[in-house]
Amino acid sequence: MPEKEMQNCENFQKFLALPEEKRERIINAAMKEFLAGYKKASTDNIVREAGISKGLLFHYFGTKEKLYNFLIDYAIDIGKREYFDLINVLQPDILESVWQLALLKQDLSSHFPDIFDFMTSTFVDDSAKNESTAAKVVKFNELQATIMGKVYAHADTSLFRDDIDPHIAMQVIVWTLQGYGQSKVGMSPTETVGRDARENYDTFLEEFQAVLNTLRKCFYK
Repeated sequence: MPEKEMQNCENFQKFLALPEEKRERIINAAMKEFLAGYKKASTDNIVREAGISKGLLFHYFGTKEKLYNFLIDYAIDIGKREYFDLINVLQPDILESVWQLALLKQDLSSHFPDIFDFMTSTFVDDSAKNESTAAKVVKFNELQATIMGKVYAHADTSLFRDDIDPHIAMQVIVWTLQGYGQSKVGMSPTETVGRDARENYDTFLEEFQAVLNTLRKCFYK
C-alpha cells in the first residue's frame, strides 16, 4: 500500500477512535453540509458546526474529497449494521414489516439525522463522483430496494379478508404508504425518514401507526 494511503488509513482509524459524541458531531456536521452539494459544501461551515479546528479536520481526512468519500463508506457501513442487517424480512405481516422499518430508521436517524438524505444527495450529485464512489452509492440504494422487494415478497396474503382480491389489497397498501410518505416528506416512509418527519418524529410515528391500523382494519381478517 502506498505511503499516502497508509497514512490516510491510520488517520481514519484515529478519527474512529475518538469519543462517540465528538465523532458523531463531526460526521453529522459534514453530512448536513454536503446536502447542499459537494461543490457548494464548505469545510468552514463543517468545522463551525462541529466545534473543531479546520486543521484537525484535515488532519483526519486530508482533503474535502477524502472526507466526502469517507462519509459515503461510513454511511454504508453503519446503515448496513444498524439498519439493513436488523430488518426481519421474513415477517409475514407486511404492515408489521413496514412498522419495523420506521422504528429502525428512527433509531438510526436519532444518531445520524441526515444519513439517508446524505446518501440520496450523493446519488444525484455528480460533481465529486468517481467510478468507485458511484458504485458504492448504487449499492446503498440497491440494498434499500432489495429489502423492500423481500418485504413484499414475504407478505402473507392469507392474512387478508377472504372477500377481497389479495393482489389488489397489496397494491392499495403500497400506493397508500407511498402517497402518505409523499404528503409528508416528498418520499415514501419506507424509503427515507426525511428531515421534516424527524423534527417531530414521535408525532409522525403516532400518525403513521394510525395509517397502518386503518389499513389493517380495511384488509385484514
